[in-house]
Amino acid sequence: MKNFSFNKAVLGGLLVSSVALASCEDFLDVNQNPNNPTEASATLVLPNAQFRTATRLGNDLNILGNLWTENWAQAQDYIYYVPQQSYGLTPLSYEPTWTDLYAGSLRDLSYVLAEAQRSNATNTIAIVKIMQAYNYQLLVDAWGDVPYGDALQGTDNLAPRFEDDQVVYDNIIDLLNEGIAAINTTAATPGSADIVFRGNMTQWRKFANTIKLRVYVRQSGARPDVARAGIQAMQTAGAQFLGADESATANPGFLNTAGKTNPLVANIGYNTTGGPTGGYQATRANTLGVNYLKATNDTLRLKRIYTPVAGRTDIARNYVAVASGDIRAQVPSPIASARLSGIGPGVIRPFAQNGFAQPIYLLSSAESFFLQAEAAERGWLTGGTAAAKTAYEAGITESFKILGVASPQAAATAYYSQTGVAGRKVTDTNAPTALTSNGQFDPKAVDPSYNGTGDKIEKIITQKWIANNGINGFESWNEYRRTGFPSGIYTSLNSIEASNPNKIPVRIPYPQTEIANNPNSPKGSTTFTPKVFWDVN
Repeated sequence: MKNFSFNKAVLGGLLVSSVALASCEDFLDVNQNPNNPTEASATLVLPNAQFRTATRLGNDLNILGNLWTENWAQAQDYIYYVPQQSYGLTPLSYEPTWTDLYAGSLRDLSYVLAEAQRSNATNTIAIVKIMQAYNYQLLVDAWGDVPYGDALQGTDNLAPRFEDDQVVYDNIIDLLNEGIAAINTTAATPGSADIVFRGNMTQWRKFANTIKLRVYVRQSGARPDVARAGIQAMQTAGAQFLGADESATANPGFLNTAGKTNPLVANIGYNTTGGPTGGYQATRANTLGVNYLKATNDTLRLKRIYTPVAGRTDIARNYVAVASGDIRAQVPSPIASARLSGIGPGVIRPFAQNGFAQPIYLLSSAESFFLQAEAAERGWLTGGTAAAKTAYEAGITESFKILGVASPQAAATAYYSQTGVAGRKVTDTNAPTALTSNGQFDPKAVDPSYNGTGDKIEKIITQKWIANNGINGFESWNEYRRTGFPSGIYTSLNSIEASNPNKIPVRIPYPQTEIANNPNSPKGSTTFTPKVFWDVN
């Protein structure tokens, strides 16, 4: 295995699972050969574990969150996201995601941890602990109660108990603390086998602190005392967070080869010849996403997040969106996909700019600043409103940079200096008249200026929603459930949940494999019940 190159190790045969249903077979299984060692090197398994996590977040969960928080919608002449837009997920819908996080990423991480502990590779131990924490937060935020202490025991325990989601959150903090404590910036690192920070342990410490901050902020409504105490303790200890240009991203070395490109690009972008995929044609701009950017004069990000419609020159008519669940494909005269705005070049870079090789965001620098802004505004980090304003504006600037806006600092400053846009509405000529007139698509805009009109927490979360558009829709969904912001989120026009009017889903149903085979699995979960513990909104 010593001649097995890095790109081949990560991408050869494993990247295929990013756009197909994942099996329980992992890296170790596919590399068994009687003529070669039966145990894979930890330096080969670590990047595979990181890649699996990134793929499930950056593809499956990212798409779902963008659909449910009104950034994306299904084109009217396509049938592509029916379960998502009708809120009719079944136990099979996201079973591959659950399976790949447990039987893929977390299983691989357990193997790497055991190998690292045998060789006292302290920085590899740190990375594994931090990645385990990251994975478990994904699982809790999507499903609530999940296996933790009994998980990953293989045939020794085929029916792991599901632990209370709040308890798992506390365990996530423990994992992060253990990971931070294991970091030794003078010791050996995994180097290029680490596809996130390439062995930069200073960045791993910042990443761990930022995840920890997110875990605490997420509990602002459910356990504010715990959140406040945890964040204040972090500051006392001198914790540093991800800063400007320090996004946590994963990239194993994507190539313009079938099965080896960025999985989101391969799914809803383009193929290896640059032609659009069916997923790209089906994934269109959402009414709220477009209208909010128009209402707040956010033209520069609008042009990066969405594509214009050919043949039109003015912003008002050049960016055309469709509402979630607007299934007028079932009636005469649907609006064709080609006449609707698609995913823009700031989210999926053009083929000519090697978009197939773009990284997957795990936690962006913009999100880091917005987390710091909220903690400061709540009085949990020092500096109060002044510090919150500084972090808030830095988060907007990072968003402009990530999206590729020209002269991002000047552009962001002009944008967040605005006042007087609160409550501004946009007429959507594509929306059904009755819905337009009753305010269903009112973006409920707030002033971008931190000192302008509006609730400051709402400003922070709304800007985080914009910054995560297309990049991490899962976080947008999490934050909407926690805070109720942005205020303009509306219910899909095709919702099948008559008993839950004017609501969007609060969870993903447990997978069929657990329901059928694990007597300890919770029964009766739907997209609307039960809520994750931190969702008290």
